[in-house]
Amino acid sequence: MTLTKLTAVSSQEVSMESINIFFTEILNTIICYVIVAVMQTIVTHNGNFHPDELFAIATLQLYLRPNNTKIVRSRDKDTINNADWVVDVGGVYNPGKHRFDHHQPGAPVREDSIPYSSFGLVWREYGHIVAGSRDVSQVIERVLVKPIDAGDNGVSLYDLKFSDLSPFELYNVIDLFRPVWGSDEDVDKCFTNALLFVRGLLERMIKKEHSKLIQKKVAERYYLASEDKTVIVCEENISPDFFIKFPDVKVIVYKTNRDSEIFWKAQAVRKTEHGFDIRAKFPESWGGLSGGELERVSGISEAVFCHRGLFLFVARTRAAAIAAAHKAVVIE
Repeated sequence: MTLTKLTAVSSQEVSMESINIFFTEILNTIICYVIVAVMQTIVTHNGNFHPDELFAIATLQLYLRPNNTKIVRSRDKDTINNADWVVDVGGVYNPGKHRFDHHQPGAPVREDSIPYSSFGLVWREYGHIVAGSRDVSQVIERVLVKPIDAGDNGVSLYDLKFSDLSPFELYNVIDLFRPVWGSDEDVDKCFTNALLFVRGLLERMIKKEHSKLIQKKVAERYYLASEDKTVIVCEENISPDFFIKFPDVKVIVYKTNRDSEIFWKAQAVRKTEHGFDIRAKFPESWGGLSGGELERVSGISEAVFCHRGLFLFVARTRAAAIAAAHKAVVIE
């Protein structure tokens, strides 16, 4: 397959995906107009707030449309019983009646033993509609929903390598929205600010995951079209991570645009999605060099920069980036 045809296929896929998203949004709008004859009240618990109910409510707002929802934070039984939707409070899980609590005995647990939180329960019902794609909803379930559900239910997902060092997680981000100890900040206002942040994050993630599905298809096209499976040359900006699934690919060459100036990058492919080990590296003597010094040491004209981690080489021309890619040393 020629690069011209490849680019055409890529554009066609983007267009079809855009059309699918467009009609999905129309369908969701029609569904919401049918469901939402009046303002929908969503009740969750008052007091401190957590990622699970924030994301559960954000999901419902994207499903119902934010302007069609009123959020009430209360533990009052009458308020809960009269609500259109109840999230993370009330002791009932009944999706048919829009009740999504997980604190009661017998609350659902996944087959892999990770219990559901309110986010997971809501996402299980409406995630594929909000995401506009079951493929996208399944990715978000794995990447975002299950980790939040696990954390809310006290399930650890990893062991720390350093006893005094841990990742800064989404829970830490949400904690920053809570009132500062000793201040007169209003917790409900803090909750509203956190909800706006979470909803924007979820919307952004959905868009990014749709884009990744398209990039995945484009990467597969490039792989199949390339005679040399070790070094794949792409005529557009695409992440090397989409080639991790192909074990014979070591380096990706791709075009980038920076401040209206075209550059070409040669970048080593990682061995796995969850690690930093790479399949090839550029010569040790190139590490950290740039400009004329890198040109002299590498013997490649139009060289711009080589990362000291030896996984990235930047050049002004396609030919220079390809030349660097072929000088990379394969790591077994």
